[in-house]
Amino acid sequence: MKTRGAPAVATPGLSVSALAALGIVAILGPLGSDVFLPGLPTMTEAFGVPAEQLQLTLSAFTIGLAAGQLVAGPLSDAVGRRRPLVLGTAAAAAAGVGAAFAPNLALLVVACLVMGLGTAFGAGTTRAVVSDLAEGGDQLTRGFALLNTLVAIGPIVAPIAGMALMLVWGWRGIFAGYAVLCLVGLVAVLWRVPESLSREARVTGGFGAIPPTVARAFRSRPFLCGALVVWFGFAASWAYISGSSHIVQTVLGFDATVYAITFAVNGCGLVLAGLVVARLAGRFTDHRIMGMGLGLLSLGALLVGVGAALAGGGAPSPWLVLPGLFCFAAAIGFYLGPGMVLAVSELRGTAGTALALVGAVQFVVAAIVSPLAALGSGNSLVPFVITVAAATGAAWLSWALFRDGSHRAPALVGAESRS
Repeated sequence: MKTRGAPAVATPGLSVSALAALGIVAILGPLGSDVFLPGLPTMTEAFGVPAEQLQLTLSAFTIGLAAGQLVAGPLSDAVGRRRPLVLGTAAAAAAGVGAAFAPNLALLVVACLVMGLGTAFGAGTTRAVVSDLAEGGDQLTRGFALLNTLVAIGPIVAPIAGMALMLVWGWRGIFAGYAVLCLVGLVAVLWRVPESLSREARVTGGFGAIPPTVARAFRSRPFLCGALVVWFGFAASWAYISGSSHIVQTVLGFDATVYAITFAVNGCGLVLAGLVVARLAGRFTDHRIMGMGLGLLSLGALLVGVGAALAGGGAPSPWLVLPGLFCFAAAIGFYLGPGMVLAVSELRGTAGTALALVGAVQFVVAAIVSPLAALGSGNSLVPFVITVAAATGAAWLSWALFRDGSHRAPALVGAESRS
């Protein structure tokens, strides 16, 4: 592997218009995984298949989204960011059109797989572009925080957007609408996002350069600190995301309307947290901001744990559980962006690969945590509390063990270490 210098940016600094364009593309991942959920019952009737088979569409999209990142990241380090960003978003748009006109389930599943792959190439490259364009650690933290805030809007609006699009053209309207959003993102990127990685800064050696890059990442204390906090913190947060419907509706006994309101309020908390982190950049180190996020995770685990303990086998108090769930959601805004900043701080020349590694492991974490948090739960919160407490404890341990050398220097220059 050979890395020729540090990323040279085509346009100095991260402009608001470029960040907005990247945000449109980045939102495609979380939006795509949720937007067609309202259409699943209708699709079951249209294709005459059991509901379980329709879940293959979600699985195909998720697999494509996870696997595509592992390819898109290293590829963007080798050929530049713009081509994977443009071609991936265009492929997602074309697959959305194909899904809208799919005559049977098999072709719909294939289209969803391509949608996931294309979205991964597009959305998965956006953070690497931010890493290239940001001038100094403060702007990088601020850029990641704002980009993650835009991404957080996806799960909030996805179900509503899906139902609105169904009014236009049934379930097919959902995929057609997704394709249109992909095209909007494509135009925005072509118009406002420059090529951020110069030819001189690109990695040679093809995919053979991946193992040395990964090995270098795991020798970097800032990478280990940021990545491990993101992975373990996300394990706690994902337990909330995957289990929130069960907790609010089954354990607490509220209806779907209250759950929707709760999820929306918590989503707004996540957005607000991202905006706060953007303001804190420059005043506090990334390591300290991550600590604030872990503090919120700990408070959430404490509130839900106390609620479960006091319930005595009955329904826990919503005055304890609901604020606890809010903490799990808001915490994401505090640890995710700064964690990614630390993870990439010594790997700016191979930011695509480093960030793809962080992102791909998040999907593995999600797959593991979802069943653990609900294992034999019934109406009990004990499995959930154990899962989030263990994950939060592991995040704190990582935060403490690898903090040396993970503090932010006044500026980030190329692939130089921040200490």
